[in-house]
Amino acid sequence: MAFASGSGVRVAAVAETAFGVAPATPSFQTLRTTSGGLRTTKSTGTSNERQSDRNVRDEFELGQDVTGSYDFEFTYGTFDQILAALMCSSWVGDVLKNGITPQSLTIEETYELGAADAFRRFSGCMINTMSLSIGARAAVTGSFGIMGRMEALAEAIVTGATYADPSETPVSTASANVAGLAIGSITPAPKVRSLTLDISNNLRTRPVVGSKFSEEFGLGRFDVSGTMECYFENKTLYQACLDHGLADLTLQVGNAGGDKYQFDIDKLRLGDGNVTAGGNDDDIMVSVPFRGLLGAEDCTLKITREVA
Repeated sequence: MAFASGSGVRVAAVAETAFGVAPATPSFQTLRTTSGGLRTTKSTGTSNERQSDRNVRDEFELGQDVTGSYDFEFTYGTFDQILAALMCSSWVGDVLKNGITPQSLTIEETYELGAADAFRRFSGCMINTMSLSIGARAAVTGSFGIMGRMEALAEAIVTGATYADPSETPVSTASANVAGLAIGSITPAPKVRSLTLDISNNLRTRPVVGSKFSEEFGLGRFDVSGTMECYFENKTLYQACLDHGLADLTLQVGNAGGDKYQFDIDKLRLGDGNVTAGGNDDDIMVSVPFRGLLGAEDCTLKITREVA
């Protein structure tokens, strides 16, 4: 009997026709991930019946939910479908703005077992969070957090299913493939050592009587936040934090012209900044948390692809 190995896992996703309903003959897109996975979490209760022999009468099931995340190295053209689901919106041309239209996916994990593979299918999956991490002399990495309705096991693909190969675009690095990083209203432009971007839909389950599975998840506020760590060159950036100032953020990530994304937050509030002096062998750094706000384009975050 073969044992499954993590290196042989295939992760694929397809847009659903309705919440929890995959197409009859799904066209899966194979995703590029580095680690992570989904799992079913059960909620249970313990019987409180009194027993003269002091034993527990029963442990009963109350509900099931799917949760988990996938880590990735950032590559162009790999996650367009996932980004649209995260933003609750659709690409209009090459522009994606956060919106209010929920999108759900069926996500399938395939485990290579030799003669017969094992399949775990998670239906009613919605993208709850995304984090993006950009650090000097490192690959651009991130993670998608997912909530799903239910899991089903199988020993074969869905009849008629197809699987598109993953993209072959190179991994982006902060050293060579991040450009156009600008923090508006801060002059001169700060020198950034690291930047994190966190996006959340604040999804919530909707349990109902008569089912152990959630109905379509509720959408909370679209929340964009992050932190940038900058070298202390002058007082301008930290003064803007003390002033509870506003700024904007533009960032391009990609390896070649036409194969780049641009992230725009045209209105962000600078938070509780901190200057860290460190020791004799350290640089003085300014750590600046920020939160994205509703901007001039009626969105908090805009993503543009195929940037020159």
